[in-house]
Amino acid sequence: MAAQMQKPAVVASKHFNAEHDSQTLRDAMKGLGTDEDTIIDVLCLRSYEQVCEIKKMFKQMFGRDLQENLKSELGGKFEKVVLNLLRSPAEQNAHTLRNAVKGMGTDETAIIEIMCTCTNEELQEIKTIYKRDFKTDLEKDLVGDTSGDFKRLLVSLTNADRDQTGEQLSDGEAAKLAQRLYDAGEGKVGTDEEAFNVVLGSRGFHQLKKVFEVYQRNFNKEKGILGAIKSEFSGSIKEAYIALATTAIDGREAYFADQLYQSMKGLGTKDKQLIRIITSRATVDLKGIEVQFLKRHGKTLEEFIRDDTSGDYQKCLMTLAKGNNH
Repeated sequence: MAAQMQKPAVVASKHFNAEHDSQTLRDAMKGLGTDEDTIIDVLCLRSYEQVCEIKKMFKQMFGRDLQENLKSELGGKFEKVVLNLLRSPAEQNAHTLRNAVKGMGTDETAIIEIMCTCTNEELQEIKTIYKRDFKTDLEKDLVGDTSGDFKRLLVSLTNADRDQTGEQLSDGEAAKLAQRLYDAGEGKVGTDEEAFNVVLGSRGFHQLKKVFEVYQRNFNKEKGILGAIKSEFSGSIKEAYIALATTAIDGREAYFADQLYQSMKGLGTKDKQLIRIITSRATVDLKGIEVQFLKRHGKTLEEFIRDDTSGDYQKCLMTLAKGNNH
């Protein structure tokens, strides 16, 4: 996957002192009113490991749970952002998946963003956390909440055994797989969904990239595999295949840049999507996502956030986007 040189926006603070940060947070929350700016300055500019130390020290010093204190002091979207920062990226993803399947309706977009872009190791960690926190299996919940081709693809992905470390395909192997995709889609009436599942659900992203390059050269010079997916599929399975193909061709950061753009373009803001991407990627690869955002959408991520949000919520997201990794 094109995410080996990941560049986070937020890294460990150089002059970190858990005791000082804990006292600063306590002072920001005690008495009348809350000093939101201070909370932002501390929690948005610390690595997850440092946040863990603050949580422990806060409890040690004051006999109070930091999460519960923040919940009682904050509200709305700002609260959601801050509370997310108390979880690791993997914990955030596990909780996002749980929220995507529980209750009425299913948040397919959230499921796709995580399941179609994670490495095997990331998925294994998410599955472990999911079992620990919710006492049930991720696969069971996903299967119970989805159907058809989308469900089958998710079962393949939840297996977390994509051939990500396998050797690169030979030209002949890549051509054979490209032909198989063409014969299953654009080369016939109707679509053989299973053939797409076999290739996109099991091959490593580096292998898929080569297959898609051959596909574009041989079968669809203008729009490539993405054009084929858009014309052959609809609904959740189409979005899932687009996520897999974009991640393979341009890298995960490009895919998340597109998703952030989708969360803010036009009228209204998809705040749940905006929050989960910014908070879960801040300490992973958000700086790289910002580069892709500007390249693909012609404006900076910060400009979009500034235009689409307000108040402490805006300040919080802007601080995460700017980060401290300069």
